[in-house]
Amino acid sequence: MRLGVRVSTCAFAACVAAVSCLQSSSVAGAPPPDRRAFHVPRSGSGVQVPGSLPQASSPKTQAIVFPSWNRSPLAWFLRRISLPTWILPLGYIFMELKIEGLEHLRTLDGPVIFAANHQSHLDTPAIMMALPAKWRYRLAPAMAKEFFKAHFNPQQYSRREWFTNSLNYYLSCEFFNAFPLPQREAGTRQTLRYIGEVLGDGYSVLIFPEGKRTMTGDIGRFMPGVGMIGARLSVPVVPVRLEGLEIVLHQKMKFPVRGPVRVAFGAPIRLAGEDYASLAGQVEQAVRSL
Repeated sequence: MRLGVRVSTCAFAACVAAVSCLQSSSVAGAPPPDRRAFHVPRSGSGVQVPGSLPQASSPKTQAIVFPSWNRSPLAWFLRRISLPTWILPLGYIFMELKIEGLEHLRTLDGPVIFAANHQSHLDTPAIMMALPAKWRYRLAPAMAKEFFKAHFNPQQYSRREWFTNSLNYYLSCEFFNAFPLPQREAGTRQTLRYIGEVLGDGYSVLIFPEGKRTMTGDIGRFMPGVGMIGARLSVPVVPVRLEGLEIVLHQKMKFPVRGPVRVAFGAPIRLAGEDYASLAGQVEQAVRSL
């Protein structure tokens, strides 16, 4: 089974395309949560976690290099200036945005997992545009590591392919605070530990549990990974429903067209247990109901 967590003008298009493959010093004045609350044990036997991130079966498994530099004060400052001034405003050219359910976030303390259906390369920017500043600048979207094969395996590609792919990778990490998440490679425990670090730094995480964009606008089955992350890390999962983005920027389209877009946030869900597929089904039903 696959974990199915995927993330999301020229500079805007480059960042968006990379992320979809895919801050203030504190949230509302509150100190960041203790990282130990999101610790993932380094047990030798491990836990078999369903999803697209299979357990490493060999000590030779290549370690995943996750970015931490994009949560540095300098990186945050550049992102805090860029997102509201020239990146996200470009989205309003194509989106007639309707936002619902913000009342569910007003009394909620972060961090959380935002779990959304996946429609378009514009999903991540649309969600960031819809979020209040308190959440927008403390968000870390997951993006598919496999989209950046040339960056992580430069020996298999030309120098030009490596440069272009690496540029997209660093733009995504910097301007969207994104991080790579393997979908068909080993690395479950590494990924859980990294997500725990991100949450421990006070950042919420955005994932797309379907693992792929829709062709028709229909919501597909949510993969077990979202259940595993929510239950193992004991963090609330906020369902997010997207509508209209498959028309604004369909998979087969090279450039977006203007259209209505709806972003709806649901009440947070607390997940517990080890039946990750069933837990993912709860999140899926919550998204469908919005």
